[in-house]
Amino acid sequence: MQDLKVTSWQLFGHDRLYVNLPDGTAIGWADRGSGTITVLHPRYRDAVTDALARQVPDLPALVGEEAPAGPPTPRIPPPVPRIPPMRGMRKRRAVQEAGLAPEPEAALVPAPAPVPAVELIAVPEPVPVPAPKPVATTDCVTEPDSAAAPATEEEAEEAAGAATEATAGEAAEKAAEEAAGSSTDRRRRPAVLPVLTPAGDLASRRPGAKLREQLGETGPGALVRVATGALRRHKDPDPRRGALTGERRVGAELKRLTRHGWRVLHSVPLPDGSEIGHLLIGPGGVFAVSTEHRPGASVRIGDGTLRIDDGDPQPYELDGRPGARRARAALEAYCTFDVPVQTVLVFTGVTALEVVATPVGVSVYGERQVSALAPLTGVLTATQVERVYDVARNEEAWLDA
Repeated sequence: MQDLKVTSWQLFGHDRLYVNLPDGTAIGWADRGSGTITVLHPRYRDAVTDALARQVPDLPALVGEEAPAGPPTPRIPPPVPRIPPMRGMRKRRAVQEAGLAPEPEAALVPAPAPVPAVELIAVPEPVPVPAPKPVATTDCVTEPDSAAAPATEEEAEEAAGAATEATAGEAAEKAAEEAAGSSTDRRRRPAVLPVLTPAGDLASRRPGAKLREQLGETGPGALVRVATGALRRHKDPDPRRGALTGERRVGAELKRLTRHGWRVLHSVPLPDGSEIGHLLIGPGGVFAVSTEHRPGASVRIGDGTLRIDDGDPQPYELDGRPGARRARAALEAYCTFDVPVQTVLVFTGVTALEVVATPVGVSVYGERQVSALAPLTGVLTATQVERVYDVARNEEAWLDA
């Protein structure tokens, strides 16, 4: 075979002459260092020898050997790094952290300089490494060993007490979450609002309706009774008439706020026979308004006390009024949103009003200061204001307040 090519190859300490077919396939080589000839295919033995004899004059000094029959035993040259050192370190670290065995890297066999891929090296397949079995986790608590067990009975009792407290705390938190969830569900599914009837529409009630009934200013013959009472008012003054005057004044001041998007109800009756003097509903929230009529007096409010003129301070509760709490309970029963209700106390007829301190959620005004509520916003939207007003004006909605 005259088309065989002989090429020289020197690398990794070897000095060889490779015999290749015209397509570049290696069929044998001669190693100058060891003086051996290797033939990869027995049928090419003579061709390899002739080709080497033409290339190397001292061929008879070489001791030839045939490659064993069957698949040739590949020879793996020294491994050549395939990735930069730092990248390899990161890769090995990632494999170690994952708890898996690193896969063996395939060796890269460089081809001779003139003819690439002179020697075909079979790379052994990596041995599959079974993945570590996941450790089954259970909810059971393992028993502590003897070293971690309490040394004395007192320590054991303390540990048992701490476990009991932890269990009680978890139970309390769960109960609180259930209570909050039930409250949320209640708001999401409000009660059905009763049908509004003309007789149960509180929008038609006037300020001080209960005082009017007590003074006989309503019903048949009311005009006669009012005229008779006016004639003898200077002889037999009734404090309820002063209170009614205060309710009328406050009602008139609150009516001024309706031009700013507020809604007002007067004399909202409660099941126990009492009433909320005025209910103000608007973008700034809901306010339960009550009235104190102190004609010609100088009033000082502060630190839970009330002082009239130069008298001694008397205990006076501002945050103990039930109107705000009961109004919120009644309104939220029919609304899908929170309805915060605050308390407002208005003094009428006073010559001076000094407010030192008030509890949170309680405001104190003079009758001419009620207009300060007009610009309040950001609590209820216009749609929510109308919904609260529709609930509040229905007398049936206050039966369970």
